[in-house]
Amino acid sequence: MDVLKWLEGEGWLVLASEPDDLSTIRGMAITRISAEGGVAYIGMDTEDTEEIMEDMSELGAPTGYLVDVAHEEDADIEEQLKEASLVVIPGHFDIEELRTVLTGAAINGMKYAYERGAVILAEGNAASLFGGVFVEDNRMIHGFEWVKDAYIVPYVTSITQHPIAREILAANVAKIAVGIGDDSALVLGPHSTVEIWGARRVTLALNQHVVSEEDNDELQ
Repeated sequence: MDVLKWLEGEGWLVLASEPDDLSTIRGMAITRISAEGGVAYIGMDTEDTEEIMEDMSELGAPTGYLVDVAHEEDADIEEQLKEASLVVIPGHFDIEELRTVLTGAAINGMKYAYERGAVILAEGNAASLFGGVFVEDNRMIHGFEWVKDAYIVPYVTSITQHPIAREILAANVAKIAVGIGDDSALVLGPHSTVEIWGARRVTLALNQHVVSEEDNDELQ
């Protein structure tokens, strides 16, 4: 899809809502692992990732390890992420705090891993960080812009009905808005590959022109 432009690499960027009871998206992300290395779980404390590590293990994920992005040394953070075959970023963190701790060593390590073929799974609020901008407390904050000129909104079934998305597109702050509904994921891969996983509740709106539901803004 030409309107979506994202970071080049051999890996997969999976922008997902929170996992459903069956962890469908997590399971599918595991099947896309092709790079060597273990699974890196982003956290700020050992308790942050215990549940998700157990869930991923039951789904058949390779051996995993916590990357404490709040307390470990930058060099250690970057190296651990560079070596990962899959990086999982849970969505339960405060979005601004998560952006702060990922900026620098962590995002650099993830970029290296992604470029060589790793899967980056960003769940819930974490998915918002990979666009060009996100909104918190009525403030627009720059994202990491792996998806160029995008405003990415989890937990939204139809982006055409989202008032903040309309404002951002009308003001030309972003050129595309992406809504990711429950149990769904937008998946961006090598060679301009776009896939929709899970319940397929992913919708797009373009700049000042918001496509209507009847005009099929749902990705097929």
